[in-house]
This record gives sequence, C-alpha cells and structure tokens, in this order.
Amino acid sequence: MITWLGDRLKLTAHQQTLFLNMGIGAMLATIFHAPFAGVGEAIEKTPLREHFKSHFNQMLLYILTTATGLLGFTLVNQLFPKESPFTLHTPTIHWTLAVWPLLILALIVGFVFGNLFLKIEQWCQWLADTIHRPVLLAVIAGICLGACGLLSPYLLFSGEHYLLTFTKSGLDQSFGYLLLIGLGKTVLTNLIFAFGWRGGKIFPAIFASAAIGLSLAVLFPYTPGLLVATVVAVSCTIIVAQPYVTATLLLFLLPLQFFPIILIACIGTHKIQQLHIK
Repeated sequence: MITWLGDRLKLTAHQQTLFLNMGIGAMLATIFHAPFAGVGEAIEKTPLREHFKSHFNQMLLYILTTATGLLGFTLVNQLFPKESPFTLHTPTIHWTLAVWPLLILALIVGFVFGNLFLKIEQWCQWLADTIHRPVLLAVIAGICLGACGLLSPYLLFSGEHYLLTFTKSGLDQSFGYLLLIGLGKTVLTNLIFAFGWRGGKIFPAIFASAAIGLSLAVLFPYTPGLLVATVVAVSCTIIVAQPYVTATLLLFLLPLQFFPIILIACIGTHKIQQLHIK
C-alpha cells in the first residue's frame, strides 16, 4: 500500500524508501505502543550533525523536535491512555555524599559495557563475513532468535515495549539473571543484525544497558535509579556515538531529576571517546 501510494505521488526511489521506512516505523509504534519504534536505524546511520554546518542549528533542531515529540506523545496518551515507559518522572531524590563512589563505579561499568557491546558487534560481523552465505545466516539468526525467546521474552524485539515492566521488577531479580539478560540481549542483537536481519541497535542497547545497570543496583541498592541512568547514559553514548540524541531519548525514559547527570555523562563520555581516537 505504501509503495503504491509512493508511485502515485511520483516520488523518486530514494523518497519512496524514506516514505516506506516512515510507514513501517509508524506501524511498529502503533502495534507496540512504542513511540520511538522504527527511528533507531535512522538515528544511527544518518547522524543529524552531518546535515548541519552550524552547531546552533543542530541544537535548535534537537530542542524543537524534542518539544514537538513530547507534545504529540502527550496528546496521543490523552486520547488513547496506556501505560508507557516514555514519561517524565519526578520522584523525590535524596542526594548524599555516599552516592558519589557508586556513581563513579556506574561510570566505569557503563564504559566497559559500551565497549564490550561494540566488540561483540565486531565479532558477530567477523563471523558473518567468514560464513558468507546470506540464506544460511538468516536461518541461523532465526533459530537463535526462537531459542532465546524460549528462554525469556525480554531477549526478543527491541525491548522498548518491555522496558517499563522489566525495570519495575528488575530489583527483585538476581544479579546473575540480570547479567544474563544484558549480555544475552547484546549478543543476540548484534548476531541477528550481522546475519542480515534489519533493525536499529539503539533501543536494544538501552534495554541491555538497563539490565546491566540493574545488576549493579542489586549489588549496591543505593539510589538504584541513578546508577541505572548513569550506566545507560555512558554505554549508549559509546555505542551510538551521539551524546545529545542519547541524552534526549533518556529524558523520556528516566526521572527528570537525573537529566543533568545524564547529560554530563553523555557529553563527558563522548569527549573521552574523541580524545581516545586522536
């Protein structure tokens, strides 16, 4: 239907591809009630900074699109109310000196996990290049996906629509279970993408990072939300390499009071990455 409409509108091949991707993204967002479904791949493959010479114009676009998305999503929730992870939370947070050592630990864990995610991505791509048989790779990926689905539904899909229920029950789970979910999600995500399945990695990366952050919070149950937010911010910045996009997405996922720490963690991690590359 979308392709037919693109032909009727006399769109170019590139425009039809964009039109089709937008339609698929809207369909996934509707089915899973996940407002950012379908945009992960676009965020990762076409960074907005490449289209702007002015840093001010880039920042202005981020602000305007964030505000528009927030207003639009609020309106949709008013018309069709349903619980979703993408809401601005404002719980009471008590800041004490005891949190800072744990915050540093969370930064380290996020940094290690983010680099591990990228390393596993490289290993999976090497494996796919070694086998070099597209049909066989697709079948293997499907079998792995089905087997992991039998183990836990949290390993399936992007994880966006499971994120709320998972974070609510995460602190009641064991350290080993949460670690297994985080690492399993990482391996499965990179495996199926390297083996030819389509999708974006940003939301699986957020889910896997949240699982790792929760495993840390189980060991040190002091301000668990802040520990999870820090781990997710650092690791996803390393994985996506877009600090402002990462911070903006996490604004909708995590308590509003955490946002200054999230923004500092995202920008700081990106600066460290740039220094490391140089």
